Amino acid sequence: MSDEWLKRFAVVGGITACATGLAAFGMYKLHRSYRQQYEWKEVGKLSNLMIHPVKACRGLQVVGAECTPLGMKSSDGCIRDRNFAILNGDNSIVTMRQRSALALIRTSISDDGKYLQLDAPDMPTVKVPLGVKVTNDNDVIRFRLWRLEAEGYNCGEEVASWLDKYLNSSDHKLVCYTPDLEPKRNFECPKWGSRASTHDQSVFQDLAQYHLFTLASLDKLNSKLENRVGVRNFRPNFVVEGVQEGFEEDNWRYVRIGDNVILRMTHLCGRCKQTTVDPETGVVNEEPLKTLKGFRCVDSSHPDHKGLAGAPAFGLNLNLEVSGTVAVGDTVYASY
Repeated sequence: MSDEWLKRFAVVGGITACATGLAAFGMYKLHRSYRQQYEWKEVGKLSNLMIHPVKACRGLQVVGAECTPLGMKSSDGCIRDRNFAILNGDNSIVTMRQRSALALIRTSISDDGKYLQLDAPDMPTVKVPLGVKVTNDNDVIRFRLWRLEAEGYNCGEEVASWLDKYLNSSDHKLVCYTPDLEPKRNFECPKWGSRASTHDQSVFQDLAQYHLFTLASLDKLNSKLENRVGVRNFRPNFVVEGVQEGFEEDNWRYVRIGDNVILRMTHLCGRCKQTTVDPETGVVNEEPLKTLKGFRCVDSSHPDHKGLAGAPAFGLNLNLEVSGTVAVGDTVYASY
C-alpha cells in the first residue's frame, strides 16, 4: 500500500474515531441531563421483551434488544419491531381486526440471518430476504397507516401468493421498511401528533414506537375474567413485573430501563377488537374487551379522553428519548 493511501486511511480513521467519540459524549450528556432533570423511582423489573417482525402476526420473545428511534431491534440487528406489514388489494393495512388468522402466522429468522421465515398451519415455510435495498421506485408502495403516510418495499410474488393461499383471498402483499424509505412521522398525526416531538418517527407501529404494561395490570384484569388472558393478547414490547398496584403505569411520565434507555409516555393505549383474538387459536371472543370497557374507559376530565374516543385503556404508548440496549431482568424506573 502506498504512503498516500496510508495517509488517507489515517485521516478517515481519525475522523471516524472523532465522530464516534462525539456521538458517545453527546449521548452521555443527554442521558445525564434526563437523570438529573427528573426524579426516578424504582418500580420493578423487566420480565418480558417482545419483537413483532410482522405487524399483526405472532411476535418473538427475546432476552435482549436494542431500543432505536424507529422501534425495538433484535440484538443481532437482523429484525426490527413491526418492520413488515400486510396490505390488501387497496393497499390498506390488514390486521387481526379484519383477519384473525394472522395470529397463527409465526415468524422466525433463518440460521444464516438472511431471511425472515413465515409459518402457518398447513402451510409450507416461506422465506423473505432481509436487508434489501430499493433500486426501483416501482417496488415502493405508499399507503396510509392511522392517518399518516407510510412507505413499504414490496417483498414480491412468492410471499404474496403464500398469504393469498393462507388467507383464502387474493391481492395480498407483504411490505417492509428499508433505510432507503421515509419513516412514518408520528408528529404529523392529526389525533396524537401534539404528544410527539418533531424527532418522533416510526416504522409500521400504530401510534408510537413502543408499548408497555405491567403484570400487575394484567393480573387485575384477569381477576375480573372467567377465562384468563395472557401477555400476547396485548402485543407489547415491554412487560414489567414487581409493580405493587395494577395500572400504576398510567401515571408514569418517563420510563427508564436499566442504565441507558429512557422513554417518554405519549398517551394511554386504547384497546380494540384485536385483543379479543385468542393468540393460540385465532378464535375471536368478546373478552377481554367487554370487561375492559366496564372499568377502563377514562372520564371526560382525562387529557386522553378525546383521543381514546371511548376505547378502554390498557398500557402505555411511548416514544424513545435515549437509545440503548435492554435485557430481561433490567431494573425499571419511572418518573411521575
